[in-house]
Amino acid sequence: MVKSKIIVGGLVPFTTIDYPSKLSAVLFLQGCPWRCIYCSNPHLFEFRRYTDTDAQNWEYVLNLLKKRTKIIDAVVFSGGEATAQADEIISAIKEIKEFAPHFKFGLHTNGCFPEKLKTLLPYIDWIGLDIKAPCKKYEQITKVKGSGEYAFEALNILLKNNMDFEVRTTADPTVLNKEDIIEIAENVAKLGVKKYAVQRYRPPQRDNPNNPPAGAITQFFTDKKFEEKLRSIIPNLELRF
Repeated sequence: MVKSKIIVGGLVPFTTIDYPSKLSAVLFLQGCPWRCIYCSNPHLFEFRRYTDTDAQNWEYVLNLLKKRTKIIDAVVFSGGEATAQADEIISAIKEIKEFAPHFKFGLHTNGCFPEKLKTLLPYIDWIGLDIKAPCKKYEQITKVKGSGEYAFEALNILLKNNMDFEVRTTADPTVLNKEDIIEIAENVAKLGVKKYAVQRYRPPQRDNPNNPPAGAITQFFTDKKFEEKLRSIIPNLELRF
């Protein structure tokens, strides 16, 4: 089989939090068209050509996974924006399945390529979809026009295909307030979403004096009335603090 020409920009060899109830490895893929203000992986923004170094990196990943077939349960593709390399993910999964047919495969995506996402669904077992804001605020976060429409189109694709997935929102207090998150929850619940997670904002530069104060960050996780309101909308709620 021709080896996948996937461009891996980073690797977490072992994690308990990136695929529900599974021990997994996470591959961070290069390239993303959005410029989210709170992105923790801005070094993965750039789209670049495949090189000999990428081939060596993929060989390293495969060898690592082969050694861990009895340790981990899943491989998660993240980013960057993983669906930008949809074809290469498919070929990568086929390669991995040759020596680890029992592995599950997860995907973290912002939904910016709905059609590419659709091609991946037959190969993916679980998806974490970022819904970053109500549509009216999407551009503030991504710096890309129409980004909210793409994300909600991706959500509708997952719902129509009965995928196992969760929606999650990073609670960045510089652009979102509690009312925004309640609006997101209400919007996605109306569409049929059953699992929703609110994730803590972590400043990309910890020592930046312009970072919001700690209280502004933690407010989404210490307000019991806010939590109760969210649970009344989507009972299967997870607060990742």
